[in-house]
Formats: sequence, C-alpha cells, structure tokens
Amino acid sequence: MSTPRLLVTRFEPHATRLANILKEHGIFAHAQPLLTMAESTADIDTVVANNHDLIIAVSGNAVDYTDLALAGKPWPIATYLAVGNGTKTKLEQACKQNVIVPVQGFDSEGLLALPCLQNVTYQKVLILRGVGGRELLAERLMERGAFVNYFESYQRIALQLDALSLVKQWQQENLNGAIISSVELLQRLYDIVPEAARPWLKTLTIYAPSERILKYAMSMGWSSRKLLPSLVDEDILAYFTQDN
Repeated sequence: MSTPRLLVTRFEPHATRLANILKEHGIFAHAQPLLTMAESTADIDTVVANNHDLIIAVSGNAVDYTDLALAGKPWPIATYLAVGNGTKTKLEQACKQNVIVPVQGFDSEGLLALPCLQNVTYQKVLILRGVGGRELLAERLMERGAFVNYFESYQRIALQLDALSLVKQWQQENLNGAIISSVELLQRLYDIVPEAARPWLKTLTIYAPSERILKYAMSMGWSSRKLLPSLVDEDILAYFTQDN
C-alpha cells in the first residue's frame, strides 16, 4: 500500500497517544478528535443492585465511566464479557474477574456468536455502553429469552470545530487515510466536512476495526476500506508497519 498519512479521530487521550506512537515509527499521523465524552446521569444502582448473570462491556470507555460511577465500590460478581481485547483488558483490571471475549469479530455479531450467549433463557443481562448506540445485541439476547438492562455510563458530545481550516490543513498534509473507531465517528467526520470537500474526503482510505463500520463507509461512498485487527495501539502499529 502507499505510505499511509493518517487522520486519527478517536476520543482523547487515545487519539494523541496513538498518533504519537505512529509518528515515533515514521508514520505521519494527525490527531483530531471529533467527539468528547462526559459522565451520564444513569443510576449506578442498575449495576450493583440487580444481580445480573452476565455483564457485557461494548467499549473501553463504557468500562472507564462505569468504574468512575462505582466510585470505589466493588464490581458485582457475574460472568463478564467484552467486545474486544482492549475492552477486555480494561474490564479485567476494573472488575478483578475473568472476562470472555470473541475469538474473532470484535462487535455485537462476534459477541452473539459466543457459546455462552446461545442459551440465555431467563438470564439477567446488563450491557455497559454510552448513551445511544446499536440495539442489535440487546434485541438478539431478548429473542433468546434474556432480560436485558443497559447502564449507559457516558454520553458523547460533539466538539465545535473550524471545519474549513481543518480540511485545508488535512489537504496540505496530504492525508490519505483515516482511522475510524465507530459508525458515529465516521458520520461525524462526514457531517463536519463542507459539501465541496466531501469528494476529497472520500478519496481517503477508511481503516476500522469492524466490518460493520466498513460496510457503513461503503454505503456512504467510500471505495477504499481496510479492516484493522483491533483498536489496541500495538495492533494498529503492527498493521501499519507490516505490508498490508
């Protein structure tokens, strides 16, 4: 592939950390978060008072903000699952229990394929996530007989950005790719770019850790799309320093 020159759109501090790691290894990267996060007003009693059989974290941010809301209280005893290895690491550190993760397919579909989620009749399931998001995981689990609750531990807030100046800078930097960690971030990137610059935006290669994001990019008109192994910094660095 051509030498990557990347836009990194993740939340801070992840965006700057990843961009710095890539630059240390000779890969140009521009960190530009598009969204920020804040605690939600969700009731933490949802987590500690309902004796859930299964607790599923769909992002590392959901783990971080749940841990913040617990404010030092112990995580409940349950079977824990995480959507990917980065989230698994955070969840294991927070809950001090083993965490199950899909072998492949680090998204809702990958979780739903796990053997432990095939027979969940009458089981109480808690999903940790941000405000909003996909309903597929909860819908399928309820179809399989589970009782599902959410704890939406954080909310996403759009950053106010000078899009005209940003796009001009990105073009001067000859960016040719963007690392996108969610459908929401891809949509936000598209929305902030002025209409006249969207043909240029769609010349960028979209790098994402899930097929779902890549399919969404395709539906919006991106022709060049690549699947990342995960959102773990080391995995992304290995991807771009190998011949992919």
